[in-house]
Amino acid sequence: MTCEMRASEFDPEQFHQDIKATAAVIGAPVAHHITTAVLDAYADNFAQGATLWKTTSRPGDQLSYRFFSRLKTDTVHQASCAGLLPAGAQPLIPLLTSWAALYDGAPTQSCDFDAGRGLAKTWTYFGGLRPAEELLAVPALPAAVQSRLKDFLPLGLAHIRFVAVDWRHHTANVYFRSQGPLDTGQFARIHALAGGKPPTADLVDEVLAYVPEDYCVAITLSLASGKIERVCFYALKVPQDRLPRVPERIRAFLNAAPSHDEDECNVIGWSFGPASDYIKAERSYRGDMAQVLGQWNCFFYGDEGRDYTLRKAAT
Repeated sequence: MTCEMRASEFDPEQFHQDIKATAAVIGAPVAHHITTAVLDAYADNFAQGATLWKTTSRPGDQLSYRFFSRLKTDTVHQASCAGLLPAGAQPLIPLLTSWAALYDGAPTQSCDFDAGRGLAKTWTYFGGLRPAEELLAVPALPAAVQSRLKDFLPLGLAHIRFVAVDWRHHTANVYFRSQGPLDTGQFARIHALAGGKPPTADLVDEVLAYVPEDYCVAITLSLASGKIERVCFYALKVPQDRLPRVPERIRAFLNAAPSHDEDECNVIGWSFGPASDYIKAERSYRGDMAQVLGQWNCFFYGDEGRDYTLRKAAT
């Protein structure tokens, strides 16, 4: 599929209608004037990228949308020019600038937006898996966050696929991909990084049944204190008819959010923290998210042949 074909497929007017309808199903807020500003500021990114929907199981939570860009643009500059940067954003910009300067121009920036309030996160993909020792040692990253390497490396969390900065919460999400399989002991060790009540055995078994052989885990860190706030385990490309147990809000979201990709892509994430646990869900919209996932899976310790399908879906 060419970039020209993608450009003709993304219709901003239809996107507005789809946001309104999907948000109504899950009771999420919508601010259409903000969506218009976002689509104007990032017109090329949406047209030529892969777009998806996202929400969580928490009642009233935002309906979010994201583009994974195929273009190398300075999305922070785009947000600044369009007046989309949230209040208090300036201290986070040097960190994103530092990551963008790595690997001779390989990094690509993408963005998350909330339908009710605009820009939420900026993502950086580094063109493949990169060593945690390099990405978590950039000078703009606070020492308290850098020191967390000592917690990650002994757990085999040594390679990072991408990172995201949350503009409102002043946190960084670090997305590791690690060699599996993930077992109950490793799950417990990673879960303990954020604390909180251990999940039930049947929930752990379900997570282990759905995550890929070489698994993805996201860790959320406070940029002020280095505290690990949450850990999240992901299952990618979950078939609609083979979903794990999910709350009704997630099921309603996946049923309502339209997908115009030939190979639709659903993602389920189990997020754990000291205050609460919840489920995230993502669903492809346009631009062939499955193709983006396929590109990512070509980079894993130099081994392009490792399986990255759902264990449960493959049985």
